[in-house]
Amino acid sequence: MNRFCERCQRITVDGNLWCPEVDCPAEEGFMVLAYGDYLGDLKITKVLRVWRTSALYEARRGEQTVMVKMAHENEDSEERLKREALVFESVRRRGGGPLKAIQATPRPLLPVLLPPYPVPSKRPYGEISFRGQTKFYSVFKRAEGKFLSDLLLENPQMWHYEAAWITMALSEALRPLAAQNRAHLCLTPDMVLVDTDPAGHPRPMLLDLGLIVAGEEIQSIYSWPKMIDPAHSAPELQDRARLKAVSPAADVYALGIIFYEMLAGKPAFENKVHRDDQIRAAVSQYRGTLPLGRPELEFVGVVKAVDRATAATGRFNNVVEFGSALSAIYGRVPPEIRPRPRAAYIFYIMIGLFFLALGILAVYVVLWVAQHNV
Repeated sequence: MNRFCERCQRITVDGNLWCPEVDCPAEEGFMVLAYGDYLGDLKITKVLRVWRTSALYEARRGEQTVMVKMAHENEDSEERLKREALVFESVRRRGGGPLKAIQATPRPLLPVLLPPYPVPSKRPYGEISFRGQTKFYSVFKRAEGKFLSDLLLENPQMWHYEAAWITMALSEALRPLAAQNRAHLCLTPDMVLVDTDPAGHPRPMLLDLGLIVAGEEIQSIYSWPKMIDPAHSAPELQDRARLKAVSPAADVYALGIIFYEMLAGKPAFENKVHRDDQIRAAVSQYRGTLPLGRPELEFVGVVKAVDRATAATGRFNNVVEFGSALSAIYGRVPPEIRPRPRAAYIFYIMIGLFFLALGILAVYVVLWVAQHNV
């Protein structure tokens, strides 16, 4: 396995990293799989992203290309992946229905969970031994697009309509958590994959569901401070000693910070050149409003919405409310015309043939009745 440094984004082939900076976290970097490694029937072909609790890979399963998320080797990361897989499974099951096979499939806002093994399993996540270590992983249908963090490097200041559409879609993707009064707490641009539809509109997918906690659960389930990115975390998450419970309003802050970054063309708090403790101090001490530098957005209420979402107190109750506030300004996200599955055309042909046969039968009956009444 290779080692990945979260700060400098480097991967070594010998498992060792070294940096002249005293505070570099390289030696604490995460172990990642390399090209050609196998997890059962899954052959790793590419590292897509490395997060604080897991890594996302592209892999091959037979002739199919899939995405694989594997938890880092610690109890917190493994527990997080298990909880997430159960939520993805529940979302997948609710997405079914008797007419699903003939309806146009909407573009998913969350990854489509696939079975972890080529044989039926009672659990939605996989568990396997890799070089003497137990690994937990989830398998997803492959998705197209670029990571939002990469898009912001190419185009730091997005058109504000596109930024709003992405934010509104992410608020909808987080609805399953908000509906249960649970919080993500780890939302960053690195967890968002953005594809472009034929009309040129951005279509985001949230690749990770975070810690999935409510209230005081965060204290009993995780040793959480190292699991979250302080640059995108609410002020109340910065001081572990004072935090007793969390609410979905913490995700409003994170989503508001991401929206701000797309509008302002720069992150609110730089997370690549400072240590976590430095970022936590900056977020905790900041009590002003984030300057957007976009006068055209003040009149329509966008600046006010961003200020409320990123405030220390008095935020929207959850991300769904935040998304609704943006929808009141920008309207609905432009709908996408999706192709119908082949089964739909077969169904319509069968319906047409049925009514044609019914019509022929009706004509035959009318002629028969007319002939016998003469």
